Formats: sequence, structure tokens, C-alpha cells
Amino acid sequence: MTNRFLACLAFCLLAVSLAACSDSSSAPAAAPRNVTPVDAATAGAITVQVGYSGAASAPKAINMAGVPACAALHSEPVFETPIAVADGRLANAVVYIQSGFGERGFAPPTEPVVVDQKGCLYNPRVAAVMVGQPLQFLNSDAEGHNVHGKPTIADGWNFLMSRQGSTRDVMLAKPELGIPVGCDIHPWMRAYVSVFDNPYFALTPADGTATLRNVPPGTYVLGVWHETLGILVKPVTLPPSGSATVDFQYQPPS
Repeated sequence: MTNRFLACLAFCLLAVSLAACSDSSSAPAAAPRNVTPVDAATAGAITVQVGYSGAASAPKAINMAGVPACAALHSEPVFETPIAVADGRLANAVVYIQSGFGERGFAPPTEPVVVDQKGCLYNPRVAAVMVGQPLQFLNSDAEGHNVHGKPTIADGWNFLMSRQGSTRDVMLAKPELGIPVGCDIHPWMRAYVSVFDNPYFALTPADGTATLRNVPPGTYVLGVWHETLGILVKPVTLPPSGSATVDFQYQPPS
């Protein structure tokens, strides 16, 4: 066989693989059972503060030199900082209510959470959705990308997005923290998606503080997830029409 024939064969096999990859989680999720409206008169709020006792990770330069079309999209060097810390507060952590709702169910939002592929990077790098809520991938680049999600609970997905401005939705049917998403064409592209069975989750901004609102009174297990630092959990009790504040403190990896 000639080298040209082998190259063509490899390309065809890749195209068939991308087209054939199926994902049962991309099918519409079943409607949640026991959906109970939240009584706004007795609901409250939980404020979560996420700290980090170490320094921010050193910015790591992303090398796009091997793909000139991607490198040309940036006039300055591009860096990633997985552990982003300011004044001891941690950004890009996902805070969420892990358990405590019993048989109560929640209807998912119909508005999609959008993850853009722009400048050969994912934006945002960390995202969160509810089970049954559309997770929409957008390609703002003229450069083609493939979106390869690798959950450990649900089936994965892998599809090509070659057209600028194209979108594709994924519907995830099972909760999971920190699903890694990547582009096999551009290996530096990484994102993480967390999926929840309730609407009480948020990402921490630069000040490390997020508030979960309209929460029914009760006793819950509250969690926080970070792509590098892992998971922390704490109990919290929210009184009727009340508020609670929970502090999490990550330590530097040993």
C-alpha cells in the first residue's frame, strides 16, 4: 500500500468514527418526577465562599505554533491558570447542593448553557448545567474543531464542527462532576462540564463567592468542585425565609 492510500484510509476511518459516535445522553431527558414548586415565601439563600491557602498556579503558556490558523487569532501569548486566586479567594470553582431534597424534583431550564470555541479555546473553560438542560457548543472559529466529551457515568460524545457559526446541543441525562471535554484536533483545548439534578449550582467569580437563591428550607450537603483541587463537602441548614453562609478552604496539593 502507498503512503497516500494509507493516509486516505486513516482519514476515512476517522470521519466514520466521528459520524458514528452515538450518545444516549444527547437524547432528550425524561421529565423529572415529583416536580414541586418552591414556595418563594419560605425560600432562602445560601452564600458560599471558597478560599485557597496557597498561591495561584504559575500561568502556563499555550503553544499553538503547530497550528498557524489558531496562533494567528491571538496578538499576544495565551496562558492558562487552572488555580486562579485573588486575595485568598478561588475562582472557577463549582458550588452546588449535593443532596437533601428527598423526593422533590425540579424542571430543567430550557435556555441552553453555551460553550463557545473561540480563538481555539473553550469559553468558558468551566461550565455547569442541569440534567435535561441543553448544553450548546458553538464554533466561532473558521478553524474546524471536534467536541469530545468523556463522562464516566453516561455515554460520551464526539462530533465534528467544521463550519464557523455552527452550533450543536448535547442533553445530559445523568448527574456528574467535572466531565472533561476536549478537541482531538487541538489538544490544548480543555473544558469541564458538571451536571446536576437540581438548579442550585453556580461558578465562583474572581472573589470566590457565589450565592444560591430561592432554596427551600432544609438540611443539605453542600459541595464544591475544582478541576485541580477536587471536591469538598459540608452540611448546612437553611431556616425558613433565612440565609446561611458556608466557607470552604482548599489547601495546596501535597
